[in-house]
Amino acid sequence: MDIIEDQFENVRKLEQNRIPQNKTVGLSEEEFSERQSEIQFFENRYERDFPSKIRYSFVVLLYIVLETRLRAACDEISKRRSLELRESDLKGAAIERARYFLKKVAKLPSGDQMVGQWLSDFQKVRDCIVHTNGKIEKSNDEKRLNELCNKSLGLSSDAGSLMIERHYCTKTLEMTKSYFGHLFDSAGFGKSIRVVI
Repeated sequence: MDIIEDQFENVRKLEQNRIPQNKTVGLSEEEFSERQSEIQFFENRYERDFPSKIRYSFVVLLYIVLETRLRAACDEISKRRSLELRESDLKGAAIERARYFLKKVAKLPSGDQMVGQWLSDFQKVRDCIVHTNGKIEKSNDEKRLNELCNKSLGLSSDAGSLMIERHYCTKTLEMTKSYFGHLFDSAGFGKSIRVVI
Protein backbone atom coordinates (compact mmCIF):
# COMPACT_ATOMS: atom_id res chain seq x y z
CA MET A 1 0.00 0.00 0.00
CA ASP A 2 2.77 2.42 0.92
CA ILE A 3 4.61 1.72 -2.34
CA ILE A 4 1.48 2.33 -4.39
CA GLU A 5 0.65 5.53 -2.53
CA ASP A 6 4.21 6.85 -2.80
CA GLN A 7 4.44 6.09 -6.51
CA PHE A 8 1.10 7.74 -7.15
CA GLU A 9 2.22 10.86 -5.27
CA ASN A 10 5.32 11.05 -7.49
CA VAL A 11 3.19 10.82 -10.63
CA ARG A 12 0.71 13.38 -9.27
CA LYS A 13 3.51 15.90 -8.66
CA LEU A 14 4.97 15.25 -12.10
CA GLU A 15 1.61 15.84 -13.78
CA GLN A 16 0.94 18.93 -11.67
CA ASN A 17 4.25 20.41 -12.79
CA ARG A 18 3.18 20.00 -16.43
CA ILE A 19 0.43 22.59 -15.93
CA PRO A 20 1.83 26.00 -16.86
CA GLN A 21 2.39 27.91 -13.64
CA ASN A 22 2.39 31.36 -15.23
CA LYS A 23 -0.03 33.94 -13.95
CA THR A 24 -3.39 34.42 -15.56
CA VAL A 25 -2.81 38.14 -16.15
CA GLY A 26 -2.44 38.90 -19.82
CA LEU A 27 -3.91 35.63 -21.06
CA SER A 28 -6.51 35.73 -23.75
CA GLU A 29 -9.94 34.37 -22.93
CA GLU A 30 -9.13 31.22 -24.92
CA GLU A 31 -5.77 30.73 -23.16
CA PHE A 32 -7.37 31.31 -19.77
CA SER A 33 -10.14 28.82 -20.56
CA GLU A 34 -7.58 26.23 -21.73
CA ARG A 35 -5.53 26.67 -18.56
CA GLN A 36 -8.64 26.30 -16.38
CA SER A 37 -9.57 23.13 -18.28
CA GLU A 38 -6.11 21.68 -17.63
CA ILE A 39 -6.39 22.49 -13.92
CA GLN A 40 -9.88 20.98 -13.72
CA PHE A 41 -8.73 17.85 -15.57
CA PHE A 42 -5.78 17.48 -13.19
CA GLU A 43 -7.95 17.91 -10.09
CA ASN A 44 -10.58 15.45 -11.30
CA ARG A 45 -8.07 12.82 -12.28
CA TYR A 46 -5.23 13.14 -9.78
CA GLU A 47 -6.91 14.50 -6.67
CA ARG A 48 -10.30 12.76 -6.82
CA ASP A 49 -10.61 9.79 -9.19
CA PHE A 50 -7.21 8.11 -9.27
CA PRO A 51 -6.43 8.05 -5.54
CA SER A 52 -9.72 6.36 -4.69
CA LYS A 53 -9.56 3.94 -7.64
CA ILE A 54 -6.01 2.95 -6.76
CA ARG A 55 -7.26 2.19 -3.26
CA TYR A 56 -10.01 0.08 -4.80
CA SER A 57 -7.26 -2.24 -6.05
CA PHE A 58 -5.70 -2.41 -2.59
CA VAL A 59 -9.08 -3.20 -0.99
CA VAL A 60 -9.74 -5.99 -3.48
CA LEU A 61 -6.23 -7.40 -3.03
CA LEU A 62 -6.49 -7.32 0.77
CA TYR A 63 -9.90 -8.98 0.62
CA ILE A 64 -8.54 -11.78 -1.59
CA VAL A 65 -5.70 -12.37 0.87
CA LEU A 66 -8.09 -12.25 3.84
CA GLU A 67 -10.53 -14.70 2.26
CA THR A 68 -7.80 -17.09 1.09
CA ARG A 69 -5.97 -17.14 4.41
CA LEU A 70 -9.20 -17.40 6.38
CA ARG A 71 -10.28 -20.44 4.36
CA ALA A 72 -6.86 -22.00 4.85
CA ALA A 73 -7.08 -21.43 8.62
CA CYS A 74 -10.57 -22.97 8.71
CA ASP A 75 -9.34 -25.98 6.73
CA GLU A 76 -6.41 -26.41 9.10
CA ILE A 77 -8.72 -26.22 12.13
CA SER A 78 -11.04 -28.82 10.54
CA LYS A 79 -8.10 -31.11 9.90
CA ARG A 80 -6.52 -30.74 13.35
CA ARG A 81 -9.84 -31.25 15.13
CA SER A 82 -11.14 -33.95 12.76
CA LEU A 83 -14.34 -32.00 12.19
CA GLU A 84 -16.87 -33.49 9.79
CA LEU A 85 -18.27 -30.14 8.72
CA ARG A 86 -15.94 -27.79 6.89
CA GLU A 87 -16.21 -24.08 6.20
CA SER A 88 -16.67 -24.80 2.49
CA ASP A 89 -19.77 -26.89 3.29
CA LEU A 90 -21.58 -23.77 4.52
CA LYS A 91 -23.41 -21.17 2.44
CA GLY A 92 -23.14 -17.40 2.46
CA ALA A 93 -20.54 -14.72 1.98
CA ALA A 94 -16.98 -15.85 2.66
CA ILE A 95 -16.21 -13.87 5.82
CA GLU A 96 -19.60 -14.49 7.42
CA ARG A 97 -19.40 -18.19 6.53
CA ALA A 98 -15.94 -18.50 8.08
CA ARG A 99 -16.98 -16.59 11.20
CA TYR A 100 -20.02 -18.89 11.60
CA PHE A 101 -17.82 -21.95 11.12
CA LEU A 102 -15.27 -20.78 13.68
CA LYS A 103 -17.88 -19.93 16.31
CA LYS A 104 -20.53 -22.64 15.84
CA VAL A 105 -18.60 -25.59 14.42
CA ALA A 106 -15.08 -25.15 15.75
CA LYS A 107 -16.41 -23.55 18.97
CA LEU A 108 -13.77 -20.82 19.06
CA PRO A 109 -14.41 -17.56 20.92
CA SER A 110 -15.64 -14.76 18.67
CA GLY A 111 -13.09 -12.18 19.67
CA ASP A 112 -13.48 -8.43 19.47
CA GLN A 113 -16.91 -7.50 18.10
CA MET A 114 -15.59 -4.24 16.70
CA VAL A 115 -13.04 -6.14 14.59
CA GLY A 116 -15.72 -8.56 13.42
CA GLN A 117 -18.05 -5.71 12.43
CA TRP A 118 -15.24 -3.91 10.64
CA LEU A 119 -14.48 -7.01 8.57
CA SER A 120 -18.18 -7.52 7.77
CA ASP A 121 -18.35 -3.91 6.58
CA PHE A 122 -15.09 -4.40 4.69
CA GLN A 123 -16.79 -7.18 2.73
CA LYS A 124 -19.62 -4.76 1.85
CA VAL A 125 -17.07 -2.20 0.63
CA ARG A 126 -15.33 -4.84 -1.46
CA ASP A 127 -18.64 -6.08 -2.89
CA CYS A 128 -19.59 -2.53 -3.87
CA ILE A 129 -16.29 -2.12 -5.71
CA VAL A 130 -16.42 -5.49 -7.47
CA HIS A 131 -20.13 -5.78 -8.24
CA THR A 132 -21.15 -2.17 -8.93
CA ASN A 133 -17.84 -0.48 -9.79
CA GLY A 134 -18.19 1.59 -6.62
CA LYS A 135 -21.72 2.88 -7.33
CA ILE A 136 -23.33 2.90 -3.88
CA GLU A 137 -26.93 3.21 -5.06
CA LYS A 138 -26.56 0.01 -7.12
CA SER A 139 -25.18 -1.98 -4.18
CA ASN A 140 -27.24 -4.48 -2.19
CA ASP A 141 -25.71 -2.81 0.87
CA GLU A 142 -26.59 0.78 -0.07
CA LYS A 143 -28.01 1.68 3.34
CA ARG A 144 -25.01 0.36 5.30
CA LEU A 145 -22.51 1.90 2.90
CA ASN A 146 -24.17 5.30 3.25
CA GLU A 147 -24.01 4.91 7.05
CA LEU A 148 -20.29 4.10 6.80
CA CYS A 149 -19.71 7.14 4.56
CA ASN A 150 -21.22 9.35 7.27
CA LYS A 151 -18.70 8.18 9.86
CA SER A 152 -15.06 9.25 9.96
CA LEU A 153 -13.70 5.96 8.64
CA GLY A 154 -12.09 7.12 5.43
CA LEU A 155 -15.10 6.34 3.25
CA SER A 156 -17.24 8.92 1.51
CA SER A 157 -19.55 9.35 -1.45
CA ASP A 158 -18.88 11.63 -4.39
CA ALA A 159 -21.71 11.83 -6.92
CA GLY A 160 -22.86 8.39 -5.77
CA SER A 161 -19.43 6.77 -6.09
CA LEU A 162 -17.64 5.22 -3.13
CA MET A 163 -14.47 7.14 -2.32
CA ILE A 164 -11.72 5.59 -0.20
CA GLU A 165 -9.04 7.45 1.72
CA ARG A 166 -5.68 6.03 2.68
CA HIS A 167 -6.49 5.77 6.38
CA TYR A 168 -9.39 3.38 5.63
CA CYS A 169 -6.91 1.00 3.98
CA THR A 170 -4.47 1.30 6.87
CA LYS A 171 -7.19 0.66 9.48
CA THR A 172 -8.56 -2.32 7.55
CA LEU A 173 -5.10 -3.85 7.37
CA GLU A 174 -4.70 -3.37 11.15
CA MET A 175 -8.10 -4.99 11.80
CA THR A 176 -7.22 -7.92 9.55
CA LYS A 177 -3.97 -8.53 11.40
CA SER A 178 -5.76 -8.26 14.75
CA TYR A 179 -8.40 -10.75 13.62
CA PHE A 180 -5.81 -13.32 12.53
CA GLY A 181 -3.75 -12.83 15.70
CA HIS A 182 -6.81 -13.64 17.81
CA LEU A 183 -7.81 -16.53 15.55
CA PHE A 184 -4.36 -18.15 15.68
CA ASP A 185 -4.18 -17.83 19.47
CA SER A 186 -7.72 -19.20 19.91
CA ALA A 187 -7.06 -22.11 17.57
CA GLY A 188 -3.88 -23.01 19.43
CA PHE A 189 -1.62 -22.39 16.47
CA GLY A 190 0.90 -20.88 18.86
CA LYS A 191 2.14 -17.41 19.50
CA SER A 192 5.24 -18.06 17.44
CA ILE A 193 3.24 -17.74 14.23
CA ARG A 194 3.67 -14.31 12.77
CA VAL A 195 0.70 -12.84 10.93
CA VAL A 196 1.85 -11.86 7.45
CA ILE A 197 -0.64 -10.11 5.22
